[in-house]
Amino acid sequence: MKKNIYPAFLILLIPFIIFIYSQIYVNARAGKDRSVTAHEGDNASDLQRLLDYNKYNTYHLTVNIPAGNYELSKELRIYSNTTIIADYNARLFKKHQRGGILANDLTNDKGGYNTTENITIIGGIWDSYQIANMDKGTESFRFIHATNVTVKDATICNVPNRSHLVTFGGVKNGVVDNCTLYGYSGTTPKEAIQIDIVHNDTILPSMQSKILVYDDLPCDGITVTNCDIYNFPRAVGSHTSVKGVFHKNIIISDNNLHDLAEAAIKAFNYVNLEISNNTITNSGLGILVYTYINNQYYLEALSNTRKEPLPDNYNIRIKNNTIQTMKAIPSNTGSLWGDGIRTIGNTERPLNGVTISNNTINGTDRYGMFLEGTPKCKVTNNNVAQTGKNGIYLINSCNSSQIISNSITKSGDNGISFSKQSNDSRIIGNKIAGYKRYGIYAYQIGSATITDNEINGSAKMKSDDGIHVTGDNSSDKAFILKKNVVKTTNRNGIYINTAPECYVGGNTINGTLNYGIYIGSGSNGSKIYYNSITDPGSLGSMKNGIGLAKEISADVDKNRLNP
Repeated sequence: MKKNIYPAFLILLIPFIIFIYSQIYVNARAGKDRSVTAHEGDNASDLQRLLDYNKYNTYHLTVNIPAGNYELSKELRIYSNTTIIADYNARLFKKHQRGGILANDLTNDKGGYNTTENITIIGGIWDSYQIANMDKGTESFRFIHATNVTVKDATICNVPNRSHLVTFGGVKNGVVDNCTLYGYSGTTPKEAIQIDIVHNDTILPSMQSKILVYDDLPCDGITVTNCDIYNFPRAVGSHTSVKGVFHKNIIISDNNLHDLAEAAIKAFNYVNLEISNNTITNSGLGILVYTYINNQYYLEALSNTRKEPLPDNYNIRIKNNTIQTMKAIPSNTGSLWGDGIRTIGNTERPLNGVTISNNTINGTDRYGMFLEGTPKCKVTNNNVAQTGKNGIYLINSCNSSQIISNSITKSGDNGISFSKQSNDSRIIGNKIAGYKRYGIYAYQIGSATITDNEINGSAKMKSDDGIHVTGDNSSDKAFILKKNVVKTTNRNGIYINTAPECYVGGNTINGTLNYGIYIGSGSNGSKIYYNSITDPGSLGSMKNGIGLAKEISADVDKNRLNP
């Protein structure tokens, strides 16, 4: 009888054992809270021992670093579910050249976003000044193949040439909030906060590259907000991309970006991008968004990469930014940049879906806004002043764009200029004052609607034509110019050339040195109706302040010449 007791007992014990082990597994997965504290003056090995409490993801670990000085002779590794809280007077000094100050652990990396999760760094002064002049690229913080990474309330500073302060490579939901970032010793343009693709160990180097799976993973959901970034070539962005790979859902907002040698924001192949409420001053270029400059940094995808097609709509939103004092950069081929906002696409990679609204731009060596290869863009309610060249400039296939309700003053060249296959655009309700050359200039395009604009030339600046059109035959539509108000020009109020069947109607023109309206060669079939012209010049033979080239025929009727 006793022989049967033990098997029965074991059978009864099995469910209990399974329950106990399942609870151990659940506790290990869920993690228990644990807090550890460094001692003032600890070195890298001491801090790493604290971080290693979570080497096997046992806890929700908090590592506290009190005020004091900490000298670090090697890269620190941080694991999933770990928070570092450093006192605002905790100064962590990097003394080594190889690796960063801090990097996420890539043990067992298989690619994708989940190698490391839930990392937070709060506070501290993370300073690399002791190696800043050693001309060796590195990062302060480097995060690769990770999800939910937050850096906040920290000061990160003073890196050598070819270095970054924070790198996100293949990171989902990364945040840099309320941080101060500054200090770069070198001339090679790099970003303080780099958003990168996990392509290879040249593009994204790592001390752990031997175990890192390079998989062309982009970033998804990066937010940079409330930061002060200065004394660096660039503040935020990317300078390389991979064919068929796009960073997505990027927000750069409410930052103070200043004293930057090149572009404050440089966004290469981003989809769903918001750049808003930033103050950008004293830089080479305010905001650069592009799909193309040249192909040097546009790399072939890895063989296993699943490439995406080019987006029909990149959904780029640039709004409510204040941009001041953009200085052109000297180069061997002439000055570069010096623009407030610059977008670049081309016919192979057009940058569709750009909206630029409610920005204030004041003081640029070159253009207030310069858009290229950016069809169907919307530029609305911006204030642009004191530009060395055009206030707003569209060129090379910016078809079907809308330039509406902008204020442009004191342009060193044209107020608004659009040219070279930028057809069928709408230039409506803009106020332009104090331009040097033309208020609105259309060149080598086939059609546009130019209505309800107010254009005030300047006798001091000797402003030329209020509206100047030199068209071509690239569109089956015609130019429409109506209900514009043009005042004080050193030449013509409206000048039309090579624009067949254009309509010029209901415009009010006052104080021109030459013609109120002049219709030049190649503009047969034009209709000039209901215009009111006051105080035109006395050049040539005129009818109601309107001049026509000898070789054209046009319908001129019901216009009014005021005394």
